[in-house]
Amino acid sequence: MSKSNLAVRRRLARVAAIVGAAGALVAVTSMPAAAAGPYINSNSGGANIRSCANTGCSSNGYYGNGTGVTMVCWVDSQWVYPPNSNYASNRWFRVNSPTSGYIHSSLIANQVSTPAC
Repeated sequence: MSKSNLAVRRRLARVAAIVGAAGALVAVTSMPAAAAGPYINSNSGGANIRSCANTGCSSNGYYGNGTGVTMVCWVDSQWVYPPNSNYASNRWFRVNSPTSGYIHSSLIANQVSTPAC
């Protein structure tokens, strides 16, 4: 192999390595920030933060999809079924950030292990 062909191959290998590294960086940085922990992911676009674990309780606020939440504990209470939830369940999570209250389990993605309340 001539010196010029070898030089071209080395340059192409460097370019390929740089492009591959840049692609990996884009893939990592394009993930939503909420993907690192629990976040709201509702079929309806968000979730009410309830004062108790029941849809009849007052709302302390509303989180839109993608809002990160801090899960504190869980309680089994009122069953909620679609279309008011993503799936049927009686599990609710107490959250304390950014607002304190209860959110139905089906509306929280990337759930982490929490104790019972």
